[in-house]
Amino acid sequence: MILGVPCYENHELTAQLVASLADTVRGWDFTLVIIDNASPTPYEVAEWGRLHFPVIVIRNAVNEGNFYPLAQFRDVVPQHQVVALCHNDLIFYERGWDLRVREAFRDDPQLGMVGLAGSWEINGYGAREHGTTMSNLRGERGHITAEQAGVRITDLRPSMAVDGLFMAFRREALASITLNRALPPAHFYDYIWGAEVIEAGWRQATLGVEIDHVGWSTEVKLATELDAEWRRWAAENGLAVGAKPMDAIWELGHTQWMQRFHGRFFPCKIGADWVRS
Repeated sequence: MILGVPCYENHELTAQLVASLADTVRGWDFTLVIIDNASPTPYEVAEWGRLHFPVIVIRNAVNEGNFYPLAQFRDVVPQHQVVALCHNDLIFYERGWDLRVREAFRDDPQLGMVGLAGSWEINGYGAREHGTTMSNLRGERGHITAEQAGVRITDLRPSMAVDGLFMAFRREALASITLNRALPPAHFYDYIWGAEVIEAGWRQATLGVEIDHVGWSTEVKLATELDAEWRRWAAENGLAVGAKPMDAIWELGHTQWMQRFHGRFFPCKIGADWVRS
């Protein structure tokens, strides 16, 4: 598995993620890639000490957001057949979780995408239906428990949407998704990628790995520092923004999700037998 983590500042938070990976990753074929989105204090491999898996830092001249970095690191180690992207505010508790993700893809040749939080139902508003979010969030250091989010699971469940906090892809399934620099830097492309993967004939699922999600640690807490970057992205992509550029970016992602998939892909749900309705 190759795991990419986009980061902007928040070095202590990222160090917490890396420490949890050091405690829990058990596979020999694991590579961590930190995508430094033009942090004022650059990321360096040396700041995490010696680890039992390789770590690579990619330094961006500008902030490329949460989604486009997948294109930047996916081929850094092309022999990895599982390509994953996650937030830097995750904490992994479950030892060997990486093996479970790899085994899920091995055991189901149709499985194209796996999340660690997801839903079996998307309602008519394009959101995860209330109470259907599946996860194994401990809630010890994160902002919410699995029960507060919806339903606690420990196994693999068919899903219509997964949350962008963690997304793993079978390498072959990456050909199904939209991946270019015009992607909004945040919001809705976790849902859009899932829909694209499913429409290409792959399955999508949520795996109940025990984690915590600190939540809103970059976009909200560093909103002032990132304002200029989001305005730059908006100007380069012809997006008009007001006082809060991320609000316009959210609306852009929402519009693309609704225009492309409402009435055709959702509302929808999926059963334990992988049958969609």
